[in-house]
Amino acid sequence: EAFSLNTLLFVLVSLFMYVVLAAFLGSMVSRPEDSGKALSPLMILIIGGFLMENNKYKRYGLILYYLLKIISKTMKIEIIKSPKLVEGENYVCGFWHNKLVGASLGLINLSEKKAVLASPSKDGELISIPLEKMGFTMVRGSSGKDSIKSVLKLIKLVKSGHSAGTPLDGPKGPIYEVKPGMLYLAQKSGKALVPVGVAFSNKWTFEKAWDKFQMPKPFSKMVCLIGDPILIPGDANLDDYLDLAKEALFQIDKEAEKILNEKK
Repeated sequence: EAFSLNTLLFVLVSLFMYVVLAAFLGSMVSRPEDSGKALSPLMILIIGGFLMENNKYKRYGLILYYLLKIISKTMKIEIIKSPKLVEGENYVCGFWHNKLVGASLGLINLSEKKAVLASPSKDGELISIPLEKMGFTMVRGSSGKDSIKSVLKLIKLVKSGHSAGTPLDGPKGPIYEVKPGMLYLAQKSGKALVPVGVAFSNKWTFEKAWDKFQMPKPFSKMVCLIGDPILIPGDANLDDYLDLAKEALFQIDKEAEKILNEKK
């Protein structure tokens, strides 16, 4: 994985500090062979700092988890399930990437066993920590049909009784463009695809993010709709279901907004 700008700057600054401090420590020893001993503590500090840089997204993930936990305690959350859903059955759930937080809160109690696909990027690391702490089994990988390893792992989990979910337009968009990954999972596992819609009464919207990511504000209301199951036959052409899934997500988001507005 390519270095981020922050990581690159960290490495360059570390190298500069190493050269400067190495020259300084080298001038303090009387024998050249002792310079290595003088530099050992410095190397330990640099390596430790680099490891802290690589683990920073895990720390951010923990912060995000506790932030979500505190905010969700102040929220009024209503979860409405389709009467067509069978109690005890597991499903493949799809939602838009900008509704990831709301959908995760809404799907916590859908199934005892649940799995989520998160990208292998640092952004995926950031969101995987809170989801794992919320009880989701994490599978790292792309939602693309060609990402065989992650898809096969998800198929195995779904067949063993897990409900699975991931944004249908993830991990990097374009926004509101359904990818075939979760549809392929539903088809090959024999489980129905279920659209999930979310609406917040008060939220932060990250306008500069590709997906216009939404984060509920404290004391807001949230409606989460878990829609009618969509069965995808084993011999079906997935391209025929892309628009159907897209329309189902747009429609269920509108229904969630409508219910929320009626309760104001």
